[in-house]
Amino acid sequence: MPRVTYADRFVSLLSRPLSDRDRRFCESLQSFYLRKGRLTPGRVRCVKQLEERYNAEKMAEAAERGGPMLKRLSALSGRVEGDQWASGFVTSLSQQVQGGRDLSDKQIMILEKIERENSDEVIAARATWEQNYRTIGADENYPEHTPCEIMTIAALYYQTANYFTDLVGRVLAASPDQGYAPSLKQYAKMTQNKFAQKVIAASLGAPKYAVGSFVALRTAAPWQARQGAGNKPCVVIKTDAAPVTSAANGAKKYKLLPVGAAKPIMVEERHIKFAKKLK
Repeated sequence: MPRVTYADRFVSLLSRPLSDRDRRFCESLQSFYLRKGRLTPGRVRCVKQLEERYNAEKMAEAAERGGPMLKRLSALSGRVEGDQWASGFVTSLSQQVQGGRDLSDKQIMILEKIERENSDEVIAARATWEQNYRTIGADENYPEHTPCEIMTIAALYYQTANYFTDLVGRVLAASPDQGYAPSLKQYAKMTQNKFAQKVIAASLGAPKYAVGSFVALRTAAPWQARQGAGNKPCVVIKTDAAPVTSAANGAKKYKLLPVGAAKPIMVEERHIKFAKKLK
C-alpha cells in the first residue's frame, strides 16, 4: 500500500467542507509544505487538529445535527444566485454547519433578512419589476407616480450629493418611456432611506405659496438671494422651479421676482414667508 504523504493529506483535507478561515489556513500550510518539502512540529500539530475537526465521524454527526439548517440553507441558495454577496454568505454558513459549528445569533439574524429579501412575494415582484418600473402606482407609496419618476427625483438629489454616481448616471441617461431600469433592490436602496424620503416628500408635496403670491425672504435665506431681493417683497413666478437638492423640510424650490427687479432669484420654500400687506 503506497505511503500517504502530507501532499495527499492536504488534498484530502481541502476536499472537505472547511470553513473559509480553515480553508485559508490549510492552504497556507500546504503552500509552506510545497515550498519547504517538510512541516515544522507546530504545523504538523495544526494539520492533525484540522483532520480531527473534519474527520468522517464528526462530519456525519454534524450533518445529522445540522440537517434541518442545511436543508434551509440549500433551499435559500437557489434563490440568491443573482446576489453575489448573499450567495457567498449562504455558502459560508453551509460550510460552517457541515463542519459542526452552530450559527451565531448575528448570523441567524442576517440569514433571516436574506430569506425575507428572497421570499416568494419578493421574487415575484422582481420578476415583473422592469415592466412595473414605468407603471403608475407600481410603488404603493406613490400611487399617482411611476417608480421611474420617484427614482429620478432621488437621482437628481444624489447627483448633487455625489453619491451612487454610476447608478445615478444610468438612471438620468434613460428615457422616461424606455431604457435602463434599476433593480428592485437598487430602487429601494436609493429611494427608501431617510434622506431620499425627505427629498421625495418635498418634491411631490403641494407648494405652500402659489404662483402670483407675494412673499418675503426670511432672515435665514442664503446671502445670494438676499442680495438679489434686498428688502423688497417678491412675487412667486414658478413653483417646483428646480429639482430638490436638500434633504431638509421645506426644500421645494421657487423662482421669485423681486418687486421692481428685472432678474429673478431662486430660493427654497423654508426661506420665504408671506409678505406683509403691500402699500
